[in-house]
Amino acid sequence: MASRTNTFRSLIPKVSKLFDQVTGTTLATSLPKLNGVGYENFARLSENAQIELLQAVKSLQNYAESAKSTNERRKRLFRMMSWRQQKICEDVGYLKKLKRIDQYIQSNQKFLNGIADHAVRSYGLSFHDFAMLKSASSTNQTSTSNYRVIESLSHYIRDWSVQGDQETKPMMDYIIANLNTVIPASERHKTCVIVPGSGLGKIAHAIATMGDGSDSFGSVHAVEYSGLMHLCNKFVYSGSTELVASSPGSYDIYPGIHTCSNYYTTDSQFRSTKLEPFKNQPSNLSIHLDDFRYFEAPDLKNWDNVVVVTAFFVDTAENLIDYFDKILALTTPNKRSNSIKNGYWINVGPLKYGTAAQAELNADEIKHVRKAMGWKDKSSVNSLTDPNAYTTDGLVGYVTDKESMWQGYYGLSMWASERKENDRK
Repeated sequence: MASRTNTFRSLIPKVSKLFDQVTGTTLATSLPKLNGVGYENFARLSENAQIELLQAVKSLQNYAESAKSTNERRKRLFRMMSWRQQKICEDVGYLKKLKRIDQYIQSNQKFLNGIADHAVRSYGLSFHDFAMLKSASSTNQTSTSNYRVIESLSHYIRDWSVQGDQETKPMMDYIIANLNTVIPASERHKTCVIVPGSGLGKIAHAIATMGDGSDSFGSVHAVEYSGLMHLCNKFVYSGSTELVASSPGSYDIYPGIHTCSNYYTTDSQFRSTKLEPFKNQPSNLSIHLDDFRYFEAPDLKNWDNVVVVTAFFVDTAENLIDYFDKILALTTPNKRSNSIKNGYWINVGPLKYGTAAQAELNADEIKHVRKAMGWKDKSSVNSLTDPNAYTTDGLVGYVTDKESMWQGYYGLSMWASERKENDRK
């Protein structure tokens, strides 16, 4: 959007001031007065999804203000030391490091502004839409904190950089191998693939681009509940610049600047990653902002085969049986109610439940649940007990910096299952 031009800013200072009064926040960039092309996409969202999306835009725009506030706190704490102690730290470059953090925060903000611009334009948003946030509760929103914005930056590295390939390759290899097993290339054009918890979209993109057109999947749906993740995924395909004002074509982001802990060197902390959005979204890929429990694929009646692919997803549920029930409903052949001939479920991920999980089942218990719900496993792999299957030691990193003293790894529970009702035996 044109919000970063001085001309546009000068047009609506009063409007921007009113926004602060309405929402109780400072808007990092200005917004159009009138709704634009694409507003029908926003209007079709549920009210909860609209609020989630608006909050995501606001959080993206306010990143620098929040991140610099954290860095200012570091400076205040530093000044609590004695002059002698400050001098010792200053001599090794500590204050220069904090100054560079402020500079790189601005670089990150430039990238995040691009995402916010793209969101405002692609959804045709205006200033007035953001008044919805005044009365909205943040209890069920996932995009309200700067932590989530920082997390999104890390996910860009994981999904869309060479560095991230080492984390994602094991799960991608398993997913692609089992897709090829359950769906012959000759049947891809008759197949719908649904990817809930799609995040920044690497898995859905990889599936959508399998084949050369004639043997591509007929439809791929990326379903994401987080407004931030959804907008970041949409921005991946913003390379055609008409929805991004003054797009540089590529961006340098600095994901390591938000903590000074666990680094060996300053250069390691300040490594950057260059990201260049794609120009075109695959024609068979649809990106949805939705709660998977209530998601309805708009074209499900058109396909013979339906595959649900879950990656690092099932353990995010408060009630994981809700997820299982939804997967069941989307994939089960029923001659009286749908045209599905074959349904499949491919899963990769750990079982790290949240603080409010209503059932915390282990991998073996989930295997028994699958069987009780009518699934037949074609493949079942626990990476720690079979470390040579898709991993070297049974562990995979998750948004882990290989140059950090702290790193996080998971074992994986992986399965590929078919419905007992399938035509294909």
